[in-house]
Amino acid sequence: MSALVIKEWKVGTKAIDDKNNFISITGRQSGLIAWILSLMGVDPTTRILVGLDRVEFTSNSLAGTESRMLPLQGICSTYYGYHKPWKKALSFFAIAFFIASSLMKEQLFTPAVVVFLAGALIGLVYYFLNRELTMGFVENSGFINGIRFKRSVIENIDVNEEQAKSACVIIQKLIEAKDKRTTTSSS
Repeated sequence: MSALVIKEWKVGTKAIDDKNNFISITGRQSGLIAWILSLMGVDPTTRILVGLDRVEFTSNSLAGTESRMLPLQGICSTYYGYHKPWKKALSFFAIAFFIASSLMKEQLFTPAVVVFLAGALIGLVYYFLNRELTMGFVENSGFINGIRFKRSVIENIDVNEEQAKSACVIIQKLIEAKDKRTTTSSS
């Protein structure tokens, strides 16, 4: 599963829309072409909506739409986390170091320094712009529903670990409130 860029991130302790949703997260495929398609309204997206009674996953593509609705009482846990691509970033640096050291053997000091600094810069930029957020739910049956997002440079939306934790806490509170409402109404 490739990471989507965050197109919309709305999370609130109170309903964020007229349908009593507390969380609305939308992602699209990454890249310039996908962004241009989104401007034209032809963008495949994945959306998570969390309301008082259920969690809804919706995936839209050029081929159609698929939705999965989970009742809140059918969810046993939530999870979130980050993946930082330090290995790939380090590989950019290592390649630049190897090329720069080869240039140093040829006594081409200025090009060696330029290559070394360029590799370090590319590695740092890659590291900071390609971290991925994972967020999801585990159903009582053990089935895992998750989604991976990364920062949207074009839409300038970045979500940090605290915001993801906040979303998971809100979902847990909605599940607990639903359990209390169900227990109270059945007594």
